[in-house]
Amino acid sequence: MLSFFKEIRIYLGIIFLLISSLIALMYFSLPRGLEDFSLSLPADEEIKYERETIKLGQQNDNGVIKTDNKKVYKQIKVKSQDNLIKILRNENIPDRFIQALVRAKGSERMARIKEGDFVEIVHDFLMNPASISVTSNFIDGYEAIFKNGLFKISKFSRILDKEEIYHSATIEDSLFISGKKSNIPESIIMDLAYIFGWDIDFIYDIRSGDSFELIYEQLYWKGNKVRNGDIISANFYRGENKFSAVRYFQDGKKDYFSQEGNNLKKAFLRSPVEFSYVSSKYNLNRKHPILNTIRAHTGVDYAAKTGTPVRATGEGTVIYRANKGGYGRLIELRHFNEYTTRYAHLSGYAKGLQVGSKVDQGDIIGYVGKSGLATGPHLHYEFRVNGMHTDPLRVKFPNAKPIESKNKEDFTNFALALDLKMNTLKKKLFSSNEEKIEE
Repeated sequence: MLSFFKEIRIYLGIIFLLISSLIALMYFSLPRGLEDFSLSLPADEEIKYERETIKLGQQNDNGVIKTDNKKVYKQIKVKSQDNLIKILRNENIPDRFIQALVRAKGSERMARIKEGDFVEIVHDFLMNPASISVTSNFIDGYEAIFKNGLFKISKFSRILDKEEIYHSATIEDSLFISGKKSNIPESIIMDLAYIFGWDIDFIYDIRSGDSFELIYEQLYWKGNKVRNGDIISANFYRGENKFSAVRYFQDGKKDYFSQEGNNLKKAFLRSPVEFSYVSSKYNLNRKHPILNTIRAHTGVDYAAKTGTPVRATGEGTVIYRANKGGYGRLIELRHFNEYTTRYAHLSGYAKGLQVGSKVDQGDIIGYVGKSGLATGPHLHYEFRVNGMHTDPLRVKFPNAKPIESKNKEDFTNFALALDLKMNTLKKKLFSSNEEKIEE
């Protein structure tokens, strides 16, 4: 009798192993070769919002967060040549999971990543992907949760916690090095240079002994820092001069203002092309390189590679976008009051840009080329005031939009409150440092 039951147990064990093997074979036999798959989904299809709460722990230097519930979170910043499949393979995600993601409803939206976005992967205790998210700002994006052999994709929205941080530093060498020595994040140092960059040349104007102080935001999700936020307030002391910056939202748009309410940003960028050099300056008596005659050069030429992005130097409206004789492909913008700018010899226009399009300062409007009368790839840039040509390198630019009269009282109170907060945080930091010294 015992022998009979023993045989039954053996047979049952064999059957169990066969069934398990069959299930595993079916699960692992998803086809390879994901390059043949197209991520397609109608753009207007709604995706129902669902989320799974994942408790996160502390992040290490490699962007990996080990969690209390045996899950591991990793954050990858998207580079220029990346795509989602490439990133997942680089992270050793098995093809069967990538295949399941490709097949999931809504996968096309997750595939629309661009440089600077972030891919977040949460692994389970077996190091298989429990969820995959894509986001540009850590606040909203799309998440695919793996459950019962399938990925379910949904849109998410997070409310990030903010902490205000005070820092100060004295310049000993460069702004960047001095800031780093004071443990100020690189992104915040670069933001500070941009905010004050219209009034201070941080290469030539600063001296040893100059100093600055600032308050900036750190953004957290579930107790983990995800990124640095904005500078809220800053003061830069250069000799006996004090430069102040206050972040303020006016008509829904963020800008930085002096304590008097003047916009720190100028209405125009000095150059419409980055990583270029001036190959020909404004000159009303220049000999034309092709026509070989004296012909006024009513703008500035910036030598750059074909395809280099051209940016609008100021907020405005497109009033011309077409070929125009020797200018070749030309864009002309009308700005506020009496200002217009021209961008010539372009190789192409920004997608969707038409006459009547509104552009913001810094928007890409076209690309460097050599259309029209041009000996090589460059941008010809003109700046006109009341229809009269002006040297773009010497013209004094007006400030951008100041605080409007309707917002003046609110801004004044806001700036005073920030000044009080700056002093409070400064005292708190100094008090904390004194306590550490006494210990």
